[in-house]
Amino acid sequence: MKVRVGKWLRTVASSSAGWAAGRTLPAVGTSSPPPSWTGAARTAYRFGVVYAGLYCLTSPQVYLALRGGGMGRLQEAADSWAKLWEIRPVRNWMSARVLGRELGDRFDGGDDPHTWAGQLCWLAGAAAATPVWSVLDRHRTDYTTLDKWVRLAIRFCLAGQMFSYGAAKAVPLQFQLPLSKLVEPLGDLSPMGLLWAQTGSSKPYQMLLGCAEIAGGLLLVVPRTATLGAVVSAAEMAQVLLLNMTFDVPVKNHAFHLLLLSLLLPAAQSPRLAEALLTERPVSAAAPTDLFRSRRANRIATALQVGAGLWLLGAQLRNDWSFWKNHGGGREKPELYGVWDVTDFSVDGEQRAPVTTDSRRWRRVVVDSADVVAIQHMDDSLDPCMAAIDMNARSVALTKMTDPKWQVTLAFERPAEDRLILEGDADGCRLRLHLSRRDLSTFPLVSRGFHWVQDNSYLR
Repeated sequence: MKVRVGKWLRTVASSSAGWAAGRTLPAVGTSSPPPSWTGAARTAYRFGVVYAGLYCLTSPQVYLALRGGGMGRLQEAADSWAKLWEIRPVRNWMSARVLGRELGDRFDGGDDPHTWAGQLCWLAGAAAATPVWSVLDRHRTDYTTLDKWVRLAIRFCLAGQMFSYGAAKAVPLQFQLPLSKLVEPLGDLSPMGLLWAQTGSSKPYQMLLGCAEIAGGLLLVVPRTATLGAVVSAAEMAQVLLLNMTFDVPVKNHAFHLLLLSLLLPAAQSPRLAEALLTERPVSAAAPTDLFRSRRANRIATALQVGAGLWLLGAQLRNDWSFWKNHGGGREKPELYGVWDVTDFSVDGEQRAPVTTDSRRWRRVVVDSADVVAIQHMDDSLDPCMAAIDMNARSVALTKMTDPKWQVTLAFERPAEDRLILEGDADGCRLRLHLSRRDLSTFPLVSRGFHWVQDNSYLR
């Protein structure tokens, strides 16, 4: 059956597919002839394989996800893996020559100088390795067989990331709305803090985002639906990259690479996708992408891929659920949980009026969890503290996160369910505070909920 496609469509589709698959695809509607690879396509393919391999191999996020994710020991293993590929002397040289700055000790795999210097190293490494590979492999005319295995590796690296980020939202774990955000002025939030608070304020929205990412990963691990999974993942990663760029989230580099990988996977099918979307003509079946010649071997390979994907997803969900129950929003709230307004504040027996110019007076004490308490001053600034609440000893030990040397232990009394008295020494003075717990339903962000019928818009 002959299918007419515009010359511009064939040209654009063939060029994009040739870069990804390293070959020139036949016109739609014809049978698949032996691969015909141009020299430029082979060179581009070699460069792409080396660079993608270096990135996936050295990325701590990819390594952790392929091990099933999780915190604690596995997180430490991922950090050690990242440091194994740190090559600090080379990165230092690259950073000093190109970025114009020396590298510090921080290394966390985000958008820090280590990461950007590393990307420059991998680009330089791929550029150096490509001509060597080209010379050593100059007689090869195609990489059809290798391409199938490369795509398999990329599929699972990408699927692992979709599972990792998807599970962290579906649990939900990634975005939280601590009570301290309810009393913090909006203008004091960073763009990233605003994004986290906005998404964390709606658990259903966050969970649906996670389910969409998980769906993309599940489609990727099944060979027959891998192209659809790549398209779904590309749409999701485009949104993630947009949010990272516009809200200054320090995962821009990694999000860009995940988007790039998700775009490269379906590039070989771009003629068929363009035909389906831009014309009303029938689209021929895709060329087979079986790893082996034997049908039995391919069935086993498919079963192994699906099984491995389900294991990765299950391990990630299990780890995130455990962390959420033990350390996140799912753990039991402490008895003192809530927003406590300071109604009376005295220093060495002297009452301090609630004026905004008094830098020593506290305005609120916010108990977010059993180990995190925030002190809000009269100017609305917040001091987050690590806390140890001992209900038996009736004491609260606080350590400022911004100043670990500042440590106080306050004894407390609780004359009523919504009343609290704190007393102890801080900054060389004797403090005594009377506090009243605020009803959380007074915050519209918490109590507003969902309404099908609204007489007026509730924009506040």
